[in-house]
Amino acid sequence: MPRAETRLSEEEKQAWVDFCQFAGEPEAKMLRKMILKVSGGAEANPAASKREPKTGKVTVRLTESERVKLLEKVEREGYENPTKWTTALVRSALHREPVLTDDEVAALRESNRELAAIGRNLNQVARALNIEFRESDKLKREAIEKLAERIEQHKDQVAALLTRNMSRWEEDDG
Repeated sequence: MPRAETRLSEEEKQAWVDFCQFAGEPEAKMLRKMILKVSGGAEANPAASKREPKTGKVTVRLTESERVKLLEKVEREGYENPTKWTTALVRSALHREPVLTDDEVAALRESNRELAAIGRNLNQVARALNIEFRESDKLKREAIEKLAERIEQHKDQVAALLTRNMSRWEEDDG
């Protein structure tokens, strides 16, 4: 059977282990599920192996002032070059889906690590509540409030990221 491997940092590996434990799935099975979900699965998407290569080239001619504005936008939004920004713009318009920069993907990864930490905390809360009612007095209201605050911060981060992404392609004068 073919095999895929990658290197992870200790933090990434721990986040993955925590995520799989929280989901109640072995790591290999969870990875297989994620690959099938993202790729559409071999059975579900037979055309996946017949995708067109990216050979189509489009040339866009701009005035010098438009080119300067484009370069400013490319730098401000964290794209490597104008081609990648323009490709993201076209794909966003064609598919009506978010197109994330590397920084945004990194922010979502960090957000997922935070979510895994929240999951660990929830597991600890559940264990404490299940031990014995009298011993659950150790669980302080402050701890639950901090956990709720972290969840709200996580939701705000993701919402802000998605709002920035969706508004990126709106026309503006800057």
